[in-house]
Amino acid sequence: MNTGRLLRVLSQALFLVVFVLLLGAAKWPLQGQADVNLFLRADPLAGLAVLLSLPHFAAGGQLLHLFIPALILLVLTAILGRFYCGWICPLGTCIDIFHAIFVRPFKKRDSRRANRPHLKYYVLAAVLLAALFGTQAAWVLDPSPLITRTFGTALHPALLRLQNWLVGHDTGPLAALGSRLNLAVTPERSFAFAWPVAAVFFIVLALGFVSRRHWCRTLCPLGALLGLAGRHGLWRRQVAEGCTACRRCVTDCKMGAIPAEAPRRTRTAECILCYNCVGCGGCVHTRIGLTRQSVGLEPQTDLSRRRLLAAAGAGLIYGLLAGSPLAATGRTRSAPSRFLIRPPGAIVRDASGRISRLMTESELRAQCLRCGECMKACPTGVIQPALLEVGLDGFYTPVMVAAVGCCERECNACGQVCPSGALRPFSPAEKPDIRIAEAAIDHTRCLSWQKGDEYTRCLQCEQVCPYGAVLGQDTDGSGQLRPVVRPEVCVGCGTCEFNCPVGPPLGSEAAIRIYRREDRDAT
Repeated sequence: MNTGRLLRVLSQALFLVVFVLLLGAAKWPLQGQADVNLFLRADPLAGLAVLLSLPHFAAGGQLLHLFIPALILLVLTAILGRFYCGWICPLGTCIDIFHAIFVRPFKKRDSRRANRPHLKYYVLAAVLLAALFGTQAAWVLDPSPLITRTFGTALHPALLRLQNWLVGHDTGPLAALGSRLNLAVTPERSFAFAWPVAAVFFIVLALGFVSRRHWCRTLCPLGALLGLAGRHGLWRRQVAEGCTACRRCVTDCKMGAIPAEAPRRTRTAECILCYNCVGCGGCVHTRIGLTRQSVGLEPQTDLSRRRLLAAAGAGLIYGLLAGSPLAATGRTRSAPSRFLIRPPGAIVRDASGRISRLMTESELRAQCLRCGECMKACPTGVIQPALLEVGLDGFYTPVMVAAVGCCERECNACGQVCPSGALRPFSPAEKPDIRIAEAAIDHTRCLSWQKGDEYTRCLQCEQVCPYGAVLGQDTDGSGQLRPVVRPEVCVGCGTCEFNCPVGPPLGSEAAIRIYRREDRDAT
């Protein structure tokens, strides 16, 4: 019995369950003291990309405490080896499950062209150089944000729709199933770009038809970073002299870490310590354990200097172009769109701990992992992913879309769940001081601002505003009350826009909308 492999499978199952439970707990109000963003804060690539992307390196010291789990993982990897990929990574576990269910029954052998381990190191060089020039690119391929984004903004809304579909059945086996699971109707969620996010995740899984763990072997930049850190680890594969070189271990190795021409050797940067090679065909000459012996180990990566420089150059070019006006479809970073409204957690505090200002665009984009955690946690769905309207380097960063929902006065979930400091913790009592936007009324559309027979008394925005920022006033002495915004009180929560009867219920733009404050762009 391969005890090591059994323990590894149990570890993978346990950590996947923990990941799902923590992601499920990322909602408002937060339950208990669960560290819902632990997997993201334990991601060394995410931490390194954030620190390199910051416009001011001195600000990195304020964020180091967020990535203490990542530092711990790096230290353990340097001591033990690349164990995270084989024993913990939720995306790696999903890839293994997909391979066991959908790939293995139809495809027994890997493609001969499957083993391209050097490519992920070039990807790593590119994303780090892009980060050094202020542009986040790691989030596209980093497994922790990738799986969090998929589960939170694509799978979770789909499960909510499935739940409501089951509850909608009054009779039959589906109704019995819904009753047995004690399901109830719940508000559905939807996020822009959800289908492409799900498609990327499926492509990552489907790469298993090329080879087992093809994503991990070839493209994963986090795997490259951990491979470099753990290639001299002490948890190693050792092959005794009695090995007959039957090459069964070469076939069983899911990472291509054992050379076919020299099965007694191990490429330690690629080995994820999965124990598949132990006990092959009854052979007892292969073992994995803590040892200082280095016989048969190949810690070098043999990267091409020319290709490494080319990858670094590509990252440099992307970093320079993504933040330039050439990559912006709307207004530039220095003059953002009036509808580019960031969540209330985008704040900066002074030395005394008080809120001093709102975060600049450069600061937020550098720190945001595009993981979708804040979007999943938001109870109303007002936080949506930005698309190309904010430029290439702002893609999938969080923005508020009041046509979808509004920012609840008592909610502070976005600042609580953000793993990287792009959105920072705040208390509900501080919300009146966080003026993220400002409401303005279009008099040509507002029912109460019409004249004569067209006048309709509608003060819905005044009635729903939780801050008292909209008042009904007789503006012309006619006795007709019309809503007026008090800009000194308005925080831009979007409650008025979301509830305006001229707006989303009728499928058109609301008569009152929230806009980015012009004074914010001066910070």
